[in-house]
Amino acid sequence: MEKNWSSDENKNRKKLKPWHGAVLFGIVMLSFYTIIAWAQMKWGMYGLALTELYLLFLSIFAVKMLKIPLKEIFPLKRPKWKKTLGVLLMWVSSYALMIPVTMFMAYFFPKQMFAVSEGLNEVIYSVPLILSVFISSVMPAVCEEALHRGFILKSFQSKWKNKWFLSVLMGIIFGLFHGSIWRFLPTAILGGILTYIMLETENMFYPALFHFTNNFLPSFLLSLSGNSLQTKAASELLVQQGIPVAFLGIYLAMAWVVPFGFYTAGYLLRKGEQGKKQQYIKSNGVLISLVVLTVLPIILGMMIFLYGLFFDANAFFSIM
Repeated sequence: MEKNWSSDENKNRKKLKPWHGAVLFGIVMLSFYTIIAWAQMKWGMYGLALTELYLLFLSIFAVKMLKIPLKEIFPLKRPKWKKTLGVLLMWVSSYALMIPVTMFMAYFFPKQMFAVSEGLNEVIYSVPLILSVFISSVMPAVCEEALHRGFILKSFQSKWKNKWFLSVLMGIIFGLFHGSIWRFLPTAILGGILTYIMLETENMFYPALFHFTNNFLPSFLLSLSGNSLQTKAASELLVQQGIPVAFLGIYLAMAWVVPFGFYTAGYLLRKGEQGKKQQYIKSNGVLISLVVLTVLPIILGMMIFLYGLFFDANAFFSIM
């Protein structure tokens, strides 16, 4: 009897296909411009909490409708310390990359970029700190990852296997998901990194950890740097005068940690897995490439810094 029941269950199961993920993403985006936008405008952070629960509900409902076991779409295993360290190193590297990316965008579009940042901060700090952390950091790490690195990614994996293609595709989707042209590039890069982590580990814990860290730590560090009035005043000054060119050089030089950081993080994520290469430096060519990519942002950053110091000195010292 048990064997027949299993056979019947497998017959009723539908095979996951890319169009399933595309349709679910379409429903999410349609919802964003209707009920979700209304809920967030009306209830602020509480509307955001409802949004996250809605995303989780849609993801689980879609899996149940297709009669697929939850553990296949949302694989969750006990974390390993080396992979956990790899995820944290991946976040440090991505943060070092995001700073110059966002600052260069803010240099060319200061009003738009700082307006987005201030708007997010006002919403986040509109509720008590513990509640803010839970809604803005914990819930997205669970609910958004269930949607993106869970159902949508698994639907695309049913047809495409190349991890780089999937990372780029999922990055674009994650960028579109955030619904702002000014946030598209940073969130698309983060979406690609989150997808890479999921593909290397096949464990929802690791992208959820990265997502939580990315949402929590920058806000926490910002809260330690000074009061909100000082931060707002500094932002207004940057909008009025623009970001000094010399600052861009400093931000770009910070990206020197990115090449070895990403490479080492990827090694830690693969380490110990059967069928995955375990050697750290695979060839002299890889080592030379990493060294060049490490030195390049330092040199370019110094050149931009010196240029700004000599030709944009007034702006630099007025901010300092």
